Amino acid sequence: MMNKLWSLLCAATILALGCKNKQTGNTANSSNDSTPPAINSIPDDTVQLGNKTFLVYFIEKADFDKYPLPPVDSSEADVLAKDTLVKRSSNKLTIQLQNGKQRVMANNSSEGEDYIGYTYAANYPAINRKGFFVTYYEGSGFELVNALNGDSMMTWSAPYLSPDKKYILTASMDLVAAFDPNGFQLFSVNNNEIKAVGEANLDDWGPGMVQWINNKTILSEYITINDDGNTQIRYIKMVMQ
Repeated sequence: MMNKLWSLLCAATILALGCKNKQTGNTANSSNDSTPPAINSIPDDTVQLGNKTFLVYFIEKADFDKYPLPPVDSSEADVLAKDTLVKRSSNKLTIQLQNGKQRVMANNSSEGEDYIGYTYAANYPAINRKGFFVTYYEGSGFELVNALNGDSMMTWSAPYLSPDKKYILTASMDLVAAFDPNGFQLFSVNNNEIKAVGEANLDDWGPGMVQWINNKTILSEYITINDDGNTQIRYIKMVMQ
């Protein structure tokens, strides 16, 4: 009888310790989430980009501020100084391509709808592209030029490359004039090939400062304009499913 009671006691102890370790493990897993904590436990919104759903959660400004944006060059002269393969001469930018040819991008300063201006913005060696701000008579865009052959693609804004180099996000905001899109684009990257995944035009808010903080999570300003014309800024994390 004593042996049976002792065996039952040991079994109960082992079971209790196992449950405790399981609970501890679950707590550790949840605490290992290094992204800013959501204010609400359920998503506040969703953004659908093709076959990818992003769950949107509001976060505190103090948590958003813990992830400062990486520094960027503030002028074209600074960017050109770091890249000998792109040269400006007056109103023209010339790209020396890897296939031995050149791609020339020339401004057109005439008044009216023919106006176009190019500004060299950044080199993106991870995707083998050169990036250019493009301004039109009304509105703007961004052009990514293939450094190998000069082929190009237009996006809504400068690209944000995920840490694993598998996705590109662009974010554009125009809540007033509607000259530019207001929302996000998502592209996949595979062996230097960039393919569109999807895009979303937003009606109620626009994205401000944006960055990836891991392969699945994006932080963004959440900007709205109220009926009085005043701008309000909140902060979100967007988690790709």
